[in-house]
Amino acid sequence: MSDRTCYFPAGNEAEGNVPCSGDKYTSCCGSGDLCLSNGLCMNINHQPYLLSRGGCTNQNWDQGCPEYCSKINPRGGTSIINLVFEDDTITYCCGTPVGTDNGTGTVCPDDQDAFTIADGTPLAGYAMLANVSSLSATNTSSGETGNCTATNTAEAGAAGAGSCHEAAVGAGVGVPLGLLALGAVAWAVFERMRAARMRSLGGGGVAEGAGYATVYTDPKPVAELEQGRTVHEMMGR
Repeated sequence: MSDRTCYFPAGNEAEGNVPCSGDKYTSCCGSGDLCLSNGLCMNINHQPYLLSRGGCTNQNWDQGCPEYCSKINPRGGTSIINLVFEDDTITYCCGTPVGTDNGTGTVCPDDQDAFTIADGTPLAGYAMLANVSSLSATNTSSGETGNCTATNTAEAGAAGAGSCHEAAVGAGVGVPLGLLALGAVAWAVFERMRAARMRSLGGGGVAEGAGYATVYTDPKPVAELEQGRTVHEMMGR
């Protein structure tokens, strides 16, 4: 069902978006994004790392679609930016927050209300993780990799080669796993620095890069992702 069409809230086709589940009606994200279980998308291919609302396979947007920011930039995607992190609660805006008229803080653009979002975890098998079947952690350790040795018989050699191959695959899996985790941490740091920078703006100041559009990129092969950590946790810490 990967050939299903995705649509933005206005009903126009969401080019470059792909479905995030096998359900008839489901959220869509750019093919280079992470699909999240809360219906949102996360781009960690390049900075700035973006959380966003993408498309939906339901052209009417009345079932199975993302519940956030559907009325903002309805003919395209919408970036979702951290406004405040306080008392272990994060609030967000559709688009980039702007400075208040008196210069004392930041608010959501266009008189929007800030909102919270549900925790989300990456979905294997879709968008950026299209070639990943499971997000379970690998049991292969670096010590096991070091135990691969040459043998003198063809039979033993074949068996040894198999175990060495599996260990090598496990080692390769660990690299993208670490990169994804570091990417999410870097995204969180970037957001905190951006929020602090906007709080220092003068009256009526608007943060650089304000807008709603999100950028979709070509997918990169990924093998494994850390299990048990939600994107919400990584963004807020």
